[in-house]
Amino acid sequence: MSTSSARAVSDAEARHRIRESLDESLIVEASAGTGKTTELVRRIVAVLASGRTTIDKIAAVTFTHKAAGELKLRLREELDKSRQEHSSEKLVHALEHLEEASIGTIHSFCAQLLRERPVEARVDPAFQELSEQEAGRLYQRAFRTWLERRLAEPSPGLRRAFARLAWRDSWDDSPPLEQLQYAGRKLVEWRDYPAPWRREPFARDEEIMTVLRMARELADLSSRPRRVTDNLYIGLQPVRLLMQNIDRPENAAIPRDFDALESLALKLGRDMRRDSKKGSGDYGGGASREDLLHRRDELLRWIEDFRRKADADLAAELREEMSGLVEEYNERKRRQGKLDFVDLLLCARDLVRDQRAVREYLQNRFSHLFIDEFQDTDPLQAEILLLLAADDPAESDWLNVRPVAGKLFVVGDPKQSIYKFRRADILLYQQVCDAMVERGCGLVALRKNFRSVPNLQQFVNTAFEKEMDGHGHAEYIPLEQSREEIPGRPSLIALPVPRPYKTRLSKEAVNKSLPDAIAAFVAWLVQDSNWGFKARDIAILFRRRTQGGQDLTREYARALEARGVDHLLAGSKSFHHREEVETVRAALTAIEWPEDELSVFATLKGSLFAIPDEMLLVHKYKRDRLHPFHI
Repeated sequence: MSTSSARAVSDAEARHRIRESLDESLIVEASAGTGKTTELVRRIVAVLASGRTTIDKIAAVTFTHKAAGELKLRLREELDKSRQEHSSEKLVHALEHLEEASIGTIHSFCAQLLRERPVEARVDPAFQELSEQEAGRLYQRAFRTWLERRLAEPSPGLRRAFARLAWRDSWDDSPPLEQLQYAGRKLVEWRDYPAPWRREPFARDEEIMTVLRMARELADLSSRPRRVTDNLYIGLQPVRLLMQNIDRPENAAIPRDFDALESLALKLGRDMRRDSKKGSGDYGGGASREDLLHRRDELLRWIEDFRRKADADLAAELREEMSGLVEEYNERKRRQGKLDFVDLLLCARDLVRDQRAVREYLQNRFSHLFIDEFQDTDPLQAEILLLLAADDPAESDWLNVRPVAGKLFVVGDPKQSIYKFRRADILLYQQVCDAMVERGCGLVALRKNFRSVPNLQQFVNTAFEKEMDGHGHAEYIPLEQSREEIPGRPSLIALPVPRPYKTRLSKEAVNKSLPDAIAAFVAWLVQDSNWGFKARDIAILFRRRTQGGQDLTREYARALEARGVDHLLAGSKSFHHREEVETVRAALTAIEWPEDELSVFATLKGSLFAIPDEMLLVHKYKRDRLHPFHI
């Protein structure tokens, strides 16, 4: 989205426009730390103080329940502050009736609409909302029922999918059944797109035979190397093993199973890419290394092209068969009177879009709409909110909506659009904002950052200004200074890894040496730097908590403990494996079940009592067994 008009306005002018231009619908682009929530709250207070509306006609939509709670608290504080400064009866009324404002997530807002008009929405008036965890459990039961039913019927798509998934091993993320269940869950979440998928003509069997012919030729040519240790010979081993398996005598009389052959062809492509070394010198056996490499690359290109076509073909086939899964899930929800998050959006969208009388009522019911984190809004959410903001009650197409002047206030940051897995899309954000600007909405940008010192802002600006040019992603708006640099203190420190090598640069060596280095730096900051830092001022963030089955946070906690630095470890994957936790669990077990001799021994020998082995041995010899009731 072009931000040239936003760039033309200074940060101070943008903030003034937000607070004073109350009869203009506005789109505000604001990065983290620019005070966007503060400006949203001040806009609400200004609208209320002007008498343009009352608190019960305001709707403010945020992304999470936590954000909604914080917004309500900040609005209460700002209303109280403004009431005292201006002695406004309008603000006194707003403060007294704050709970009548519709401040919450988009899902809670949709639930409110449905409860106001359940008959027109065709929902149970006493419906209950399913949490994500509850919906997940309900979906799992629906999936099992659907799968059992489907396996008793001819299901070529399902059979083909299982054949593909069967060869996957521990290198992959999850078992085959879980992957199929995940695919069905995505179909359930996107059930608002019911149109059938197009299935292009695809000569699958012929293409498989072509891949096998190319693989056989490559296997034969590579089977007689000069050295069996040749890297190219080793890398082509999957091709030879595949052909040996297919050419077994016992398979000759069995009709070709093209579902299995499809999965084997895809597995071959994956296995060949794992080891793509070329080797050197004369290959031997009458084969040219250059010819073998050319044939290998050509085979991989054929397999990749086949994979794309086969994936699309299978997706369309499987989607038809999984339609029953969507029906089973919906029926289970209907019988229990439950609605999940997608239901809330779908039912609210249908209510607002299809019922003109209800749409007009709700457009009058809410005089002002405030939307935070708009970059994380999905198509259904955008459709609901824009229809409620429309100036023409007869207009039911959200793409043609013209917002009422001053009714819509949207805050977003396209640079933070990270929730595509939740159906949010940066392209949708750009299209909607462009359309709203064309139909009379103003566009401003907040650039002054209140969190970071100038050096950090300059670092971020330098890193992103040339990368984010608006082509395929958001256009970058540079951060502006709002505070002074702290003298004598660096703003950004790149902490070196003390021992990053084994025989060469090693991720394992880096992971092993970083905890001690970081803990030492944190201890210096807190204990010796004289910069006034306390332990609670520091956060250690991880890209991931685990790697290779190991909990990466555990060694950091141990390193901090060794240096006497107070810390709080949130979400550790190895909490129950910590020594102190195991000690307490053993002691509690010994107290609860004193007959458990192993727990009694662990407690007495552990750090709580530290009784030496020889004393425990003498006690057991005298008493025949360890028991806490023996003195």
